[in-house]
Amino acid sequence: MARQLIDLPVVFTPLPYGLWDSIQTPSADGPHWQNGVTWTDRCPAGGTTYDECLAATGTGAPPEPPAKTANVTQEYRGALPFTVIAEFHCTPVGLAEAQDVARDSLARVEQQQVETAFWTGMSGGQQVVFPHLAADSEVLDGEVVLQPVASPVVTGADVALALGLLEQELADCYKGQGLIHVPRSALPTLAAWKLVRLDDATGRLVTPSGNLIIAGGGYAGTGPDGSAPADGTTWIYATGAAWGHRSDVYFTQVRDSLDRSSNTLRMQAERTYLIGFECCLLAAHIALGVPTE
Repeated sequence: MARQLIDLPVVFTPLPYGLWDSIQTPSADGPHWQNGVTWTDRCPAGGTTYDECLAATGTGAPPEPPAKTANVTQEYRGALPFTVIAEFHCTPVGLAEAQDVARDSLARVEQQQVETAFWTGMSGGQQVVFPHLAADSEVLDGEVVLQPVASPVVTGADVALALGLLEQELADCYKGQGLIHVPRSALPTLAAWKLVRLDDATGRLVTPSGNLIIAGGGYAGTGPDGSAPADGTTWIYATGAAWGHRSDVYFTQVRDSLDRSSNTLRMQAERTYLIGFECCLLAAHIALGVPTE
């Protein structure tokens, strides 16, 4: 007797605290972002001054304050799109369900694929995703910076020291709430050192100083030069605030997906993404494990 064929009674739930759910997603001004975007990135250093008539030093009259000078750096930055795709093969008999299966397949993989692309810069076997996290060289398109260099702040330190140095550099560079990008393998270490907590108001993971932690299931843990970390270690990165656009899900047309040689439908579901971030790109190499004291 043949067994009954049923629909899988399981609802797929993406992992929480991932990249897309932790970045800003402003409404796109039309579909042209899918050709890539350019923006002016302004990163102020700031400064202070005083009125010499009102100031006192305790050791005589204060000198004339220095001349006010520009203390806001700005540069043209750019980001390029990439596409996540899921392909499902079926017979024409399954046409009615083909799009649903393709959509479900994409939903199950796109979070991880987006995170891997944003960490490594790789899409379709080529490094064409800009900007991305693991980068040791600058990429320019004329005057536009597509890829800044990831600046390491420490190598091989325990996670408390490394995170402290990373966040101090981030505060000096960005001065607002930034993002700490970590592979999921680093979360137990952060928890053991009490360096991560759940913000009940936002449902997001934050560090003790208030930066958001993005725990990417697709984050590879590799260094700025793309090399794999030694056992028991990983790389983590910090950026300013990040933002992104994504398209609707697109499907291949039936007439384009039919492989007549095998009478098979090759249904594809795909979605295009573009992700950028402000000002900083910092890196730290950390040791995994629990405190020993």
